[in-house]
Amino acid sequence: MAADIHIRRYQPGEEQAIWTLYFDTTHQVVARDYTAEQVDRWAPENDDLKAWKQKLARTKPLVAIIEDQIVGFAELEDDGHIDTFYGHYRWQRQGVGTALLEAVEAEAKRAGIEVLFAEVSTTAVAFFLAKGFEVTEERASRVCGTPAKQYMMRKQLGA
Repeated sequence: MAADIHIRRYQPGEEQAIWTLYFDTTHQVVARDYTAEQVDRWAPENDDLKAWKQKLARTKPLVAIIEDQIVGFAELEDDGHIDTFYGHYRWQRQGVGTALLEAVEAEAKRAGIEVLFAEVSTTAVAFFLAKGFEVTEERASRVCGTPAKQYMMRKQLGA
């Protein structure tokens, strides 16, 4: 791990920083496995920040912080669904995803959630497999209106 990673809840006012992380990482990392059209639909250039603010206010994601910079975020729903899970493209393979997932798992256990599940991009499958998730289904899903391969993955949490 290259730096000290602190995990905390999203705070109002951080919407633009989280959107920029999402947009940049989608266009820098996810783009390796998907077409330009898919990536542009996934994270559009002129997204509605108002809708993004409403989403974050509702989901209250966990954020990873290094030196006062948001370097990752993850959303855990009450049923164990991990909706978004992103590490900043400049901080890939430096412990951000691991720290976020450990925090997600700890929160899930506190809430009595026994199984985590997610729709995972081709880009993220190897990470989730390495963290004990299993592929339960491969899908040719529609992501933002365009066909895109995704994987349904799940992990049974221990006691």
